[in-house]
Amino acid sequence: MEEKENFEEQEPGDLRLKLVVYAIPGMEEAIVQKDITYKTVDGNELKLDVYYPSDYDGETRLPAVIFVHGDGPSEFLKDAKDWGEYTSWGQLAAATGLIGVTFNHRSTEMLTRLYEAASDVDDLIEFVRDDSKMLGIDANRIAIWTCSAGGPIGLRSALRDAPPYVRCTVSYFAISDLKVYYEEPEEETEFPGPPLPAFSQEVFDEFSGAAHVSRGPGTIAPMLIVRAGLDDPRLNASIARLVTVAVAKNVDIDFMNHATGHHAFDLLDDNARSREIIRATLEFLREHLTES
Repeated sequence: MEEKENFEEQEPGDLRLKLVVYAIPGMEEAIVQKDITYKTVDGNELKLDVYYPSDYDGETRLPAVIFVHGDGPSEFLKDAKDWGEYTSWGQLAAATGLIGVTFNHRSTEMLTRLYEAASDVDDLIEFVRDDSKMLGIDANRIAIWTCSAGGPIGLRSALRDAPPYVRCTVSYFAISDLKVYYEEPEEETEFPGPPLPAFSQEVFDEFSGAAHVSRGPGTIAPMLIVRAGLDDPRLNASIARLVTVAVAKNVDIDFMNHATGHHAFDLLDDNARSREIIRATLEFLREHLTES
């Protein structure tokens, strides 16, 4: 849904090649273990990549950041972990002294296969934790980073039942409550998208970060919620709903707004505010993943 609107402004492939607009020393020297199969569905292998600090000793178990990418057509998403955005974020995590995990998950097919895509995220996390010794990951120190239309499935895995191994969550311009899209009319365009599928309240709640926070225990891990001021108004309304609920539940949250930022500002807006937010994100991850 959101991906289509934002990607079609770019030339084909452009956004997939763009790198994050912030860099730190050592990131390009990250050690990368590529194309590990974590799941096979209908004969298709879903793979992950693991990014280690350049001086990784091969034995120490380090905290990990799992990057949950956004949504789009199946053919478009098939190599998402190899896009510039995720290779950059994986390298940034490694240069921060953490392990970055990027992976491919299936498309929701315009929200008609939400549970299938969500199961990929769940299975990826289970694989990473079960094989943590082989991967060099501390299974009890994991962060979930998600963005854009990956929000419904990424926030679900991070917040549902407040898993104790999730030490923090980062949400970048992510859809945080699907129901907003049903409550607020879509702006009229020359080429309107297909109608959204009908959902029960149970499904809305299952894929709403705000709902999981609202009904969750008082042990929800710290959250960093990031908003792009020039984003789709409905997407930003969903973020506002998550922030409101998190404050009402007294969750430990940091909120950062990029007032002049576009959707995917980490790739599109090469300016001081973008770099400030990305730098703060890495500090947030390091602080919450390494604290005792």
